[in-house]
Amino acid sequence: MTTAKITGSEALAYGALEAGLQFVTGYPGSPSTSTFEAVLRLAGKEVRAEWAINEKSAFDAAFGASLAGVRALLCLKSVGLNVALDSLMVSNLAAGDGGFVILVGDDPGGWGSQNEEDSRPLVAAAEVPLLEPASLAEARSMMRQAFALSERFLVPVVVRITRALTLDQAQLDPPAARVPRRQSARFQRQPERYNVLPIHVVDLHTRLQKTMDAVQAEFEGTSWNREQGEGHLGIIAVGYVRAKLRDILSQSGQPPLRILGLGTLNPLPEERVARFLRELSAALILEETAPYVEIQTQAIAQRAGLTLPIYGRRSGHLPRAGELFAPDIAPALQAFLPEWAWPSVGAQRRTMPSRQPLCDDCPYIPAFEALLNVMERHGGRDAYIVTGETGCMVRAQLPPWEIMDLKYGMGASIGLAAGLARTGIPQRVIALSGDSALLHSGLGELIDAAQAGIRLLVVVLANETTALSGGQAHPATSHDARGNPRQPLDLEALIRAMGVDLVRVVDPEETAVTEAALEESLATDRLAVVIARRACPRWEARPGD
Repeated sequence: MTTAKITGSEALAYGALEAGLQFVTGYPGSPSTSTFEAVLRLAGKEVRAEWAINEKSAFDAAFGASLAGVRALLCLKSVGLNVALDSLMVSNLAAGDGGFVILVGDDPGGWGSQNEEDSRPLVAAAEVPLLEPASLAEARSMMRQAFALSERFLVPVVVRITRALTLDQAQLDPPAARVPRRQSARFQRQPERYNVLPIHVVDLHTRLQKTMDAVQAEFEGTSWNREQGEGHLGIIAVGYVRAKLRDILSQSGQPPLRILGLGTLNPLPEERVARFLRELSAALILEETAPYVEIQTQAIAQRAGLTLPIYGRRSGHLPRAGELFAPDIAPALQAFLPEWAWPSVGAQRRTMPSRQPLCDDCPYIPAFEALLNVMERHGGRDAYIVTGETGCMVRAQLPPWEIMDLKYGMGASIGLAAGLARTGIPQRVIALSGDSALLHSGLGELIDAAQAGIRLLVVVLANETTALSGGQAHPATSHDARGNPRQPLDLEALIRAMGVDLVRVVDPEETAVTEAALEESLATDRLAVVIARRACPRWEARPGD
């Protein structure tokens, strides 16, 4: 068996496949999407793989599979965890026999997200184990063992990653050609176990807390938390930041520093951390993105009766926002150990994906041109407020379009627009929504707007894929995650069923027809929807790749 150079996403997929993964689902969103797609490439049809309509639907499906003893993986990003949080907050009380692992991709720096949310406090609030790998080899082994951990303690397990890990590469042995089947799926009826009713909540919560105590005891001795070096100054490097620190130290000789690499973040191995702190006169915490471990370490030190200073993002020794790069870490090391000859570190940055322009043949372009032409003919751009969405339309905020007046989270454009329109402001309100975003979480907002009789124009930019994250399928796509043909959802029929009478479907390349539909829709005093439908040329041929 020969080694191959693989990415962090593929290393995670290797570990899941070696664990006997049988079902993977999720909703597209960097940086976790590439692991789902790596499973597709490596496993063939041995693993059932499906993109869901949103993260909560995906969570419930994966958790349901685990209730039948199947090992299931959920792939989502930080903001997607918010959508699935309601399900996570109850699945922890009565998990199934099959290993259930949740791969959460955080995005420090917001390279492909509307914020740089840190998922760790949410996972801690859910009282489930949280792991974070520090290398590709550890990502593989940690993913593999996360399924076993989930089954042994009967609790969902979260593996948190960041974009930097998925972009890294290393030489690793490939997994076995065939995915090992664990067992035939079978659900064992246990109503007293699987019905989470109010009368049982306190007992179930107490049991969960005892489970987490047992997990913490195991984490105290795990090799995922590693110590090296010597000296009276110490660094706690959390997850993949350890790799960034290692790169700087490799150019720095052997500075007199003790380093504790943490891979188990909930529950923290308190005795291990306290033992490490007792040997120090000061500690520096390196982590992405919030000062989560910094705050927890300060609490551990207080309970242990220690008074050493503990520095990090919260103390101002590191930037309080953004991804940590070498130019951020190096000054903190210099301030922490000023007598050491630290090397100079050059700038390290990435290109922001949303700063790339729309593709030349993007079907959004003629749709935007038609909308701008119509607005110009009827009062000018200042007479309108345009709300937007996550997805390719964020690139339409670049010149010459600059189409959106406001944009927040996934699925919010219609609700925001309807709220604005309810106030009686003089401007006409237009909501832009991608087809994937509409199906993800915009449908409820559209129903509310229709039922409330809001005067609003909704333009659905239906490119028949989830384009910005890599061309993944959604329910209105004519193929599934593997490229198999299927009957796509009829968006027009669905929207009409919500009570919207004025629905027009146009090809944005047909300029006159598109502008006429927009004119008609703006002239009405009620809710109107224009579906500008044309497949994204970049991903249209993907099923046949």
